[in-house]
Amino acid sequence: MAFITTKTNFYIPGVIFLILILVAYKKRGLALIIASAAFVGLNDFIGHEVLKETIQRPRPCHVLPDFQHIGNCSTSFSFPSNHASNLFTAATLMTLCFRNLAFIAYTCALLVSYSRIYLGLHYPSDILGGAICGIVFGVLGYLFYKQIRKFLKA
Repeated sequence: MAFITTKTNFYIPGVIFLILILVAYKKRGLALIIASAAFVGLNDFIGHEVLKETIQRPRPCHVLPDFQHIGNCSTSFSFPSNHASNLFTAATLMTLCFRNLAFIAYTCALLVSYSRIYLGLHYPSDILGGAICGIVFGVLGYLFYKQIRKFLKA
């Protein structure tokens, strides 16, 4: 679970995946990458800088004295989970753009989300809140994706 939750472990596979998207889908793939970058970035900023700082919910690894957390406990607040929110943004956007990516996209989002609870870094409600935020941003990102496709004539 520690491997799954560490985002640096997925930089190289992520770059390879982006290249494959560009090769397979050309301009549509480029539109997806642009929309994903914009809306995952916006979602991450709002989740971390606005929601977490406003709600200020402590992480379970900070407040449950008998709880043995396995992962490194972050100093940021807990709600919502940005890991879950960002991955659900990307999964929703990918699924709306390319239905055949749904299984892999949501499987990744769910595995990483579960790892956050398993490692004691988030409560289940943090994951649920992050997933809901992510789905909303994913749908908004899809609307942006359609505009990019018109611009690129893809």
